[in-house]
Amino acid sequence: EAVDTAPPPDKQVLAEDYKAAALAPNPAKSTEEKQPEKAEEHPGLLNGAQLQGGDALAEASPVQGISHAASAPVIHDPESSPPAARPPAESAGDPEGATGKLDSQGRRRAPAATMPACFFKNGMHNGFRTVPEIPSMECPELWQAPHSLPIDCLDHEPSSEAVVTNFKNGDQERKIHNNIELSASEIERLQGMREESKATGQEFYPSVTAMATRFLSRARMDPRKAVKLMQETHDWRKDFFKDGPICAESVKEDMAHGIVYFIGRDFALRPAIVIRANRIPQQWYKEKRIDKFIRMLIFCMEYFLRYMVVPGRVENLNVIVDLASLGISQVPLSALGEVYKVMSHHYIGRVYKFFVCNISLGLSTIAGMAKGFLTDRQKQKLNMLDDPTELRKEFALNQLETDLGGTRPKVTKFFPFPLAAGPFTAGYAGPSLTDSCPNGHELLSLSGAIGRLWDPKLTAEQNRRLEYTGHAAEILERCGFPVSPEAR
Repeated sequence: EAVDTAPPPDKQVLAEDYKAAALAPNPAKSTEEKQPEKAEEHPGLLNGAQLQGGDALAEASPVQGISHAASAPVIHDPESSPPAARPPAESAGDPEGATGKLDSQGRRRAPAATMPACFFKNGMHNGFRTVPEIPSMECPELWQAPHSLPIDCLDHEPSSEAVVTNFKNGDQERKIHNNIELSASEIERLQGMREESKATGQEFYPSVTAMATRFLSRARMDPRKAVKLMQETHDWRKDFFKDGPICAESVKEDMAHGIVYFIGRDFALRPAIVIRANRIPQQWYKEKRIDKFIRMLIFCMEYFLRYMVVPGRVENLNVIVDLASLGISQVPLSALGEVYKVMSHHYIGRVYKFFVCNISLGLSTIAGMAKGFLTDRQKQKLNMLDDPTELRKEFALNQLETDLGGTRPKVTKFFPFPLAAGPFTAGYAGPSLTDSCPNGHELLSLSGAIGRLWDPKLTAEQNRRLEYTGHAAEILERCGFPVSPEAR
């Protein structure tokens, strides 16, 4: 099925770096020879068929796909049978770098697309009826951090515990959901969700369909409840982004306060987002503008989903909450409550752990008592730290600031996000690498970053395949990574 690049309805507001692609002529009215040029100009576009749940990939689909690592371990299901088996240096003779497409910092001159054309039309995705994806985040290259996605993420093999967490009471919680094999019971309940949504005539954004098993986990495997949660998130996204995507330009001044920002990654390459509650301006409270904080948080989450994940490998993040200099009466409960609400309702299954640091004695006592009422799932995620250096069990010191147990000087510039290169080994006390390959976040297309649900009708290779931008081969080659024939 040819990709339709006809512009969406007039009220649909697109990200700035994708408007040109959205207004491009329909490929159906162009010759096939011209389509590869359009893909090179807008590398985030997919040239091939839209991947749809329950439908096999088209044999001749030219979608960029590379399969690096094998699938991570699958969820334990006792009733099921065992599963089947850095850029060239700038020189005087070449001021733009060897490729002619890079600036002096090795950054690609063309902006990365954030909205593939195949998300512009109604259809089916992951077995659910869909409506065009709503643009949610606009971040020009100027504001994209070079180390947003380490190249290591492509062949990272998550541990079984990182994929599915097991609790003492026998409960389980899946953490990684996309491009990875599901259990027989999960596939059965997922099909129940599809049937329920079909019977009620529900339609969702493609990105919401990719979250289906996350809702299923939250609903304790009840398909009807899961579809209800799915609809709630679809409705929330429709309302929150109805006036257009959150633009980097619109949040950069608020980001300068250093209230919320990404700082590094843990040993399993999961990003860490830091929340400094004591930096929320008092004026915001007086003017009741906590919405500014929530808007920043949502921008961060959308950035994370677009530029910091690899489906089937890295899908979660850690939240580090710093309560330094705050007494019981000073803790911004309303703001922290909004954090919990947004993260737990509309970014379901994304938080791996919450770390709360620099707690006063009074707060620590209250928190200790409250923790006794938490479920095993909640206890596993919430970690009240007596000493920030405990974070060294999860992070390399070069990934954290000094007041959080690391060796990095306290950050003063928060956007673009101050993400550091590896190593990421827990407890590593050396410096960050200086020869790491930047701009890995430009590898995956939007639908590639969203990922897909496991489809038993497809082969394991097709299910695990990652969808890349048109110039992914160039980046992989200069980073020393293997490039499959499909990417060339």
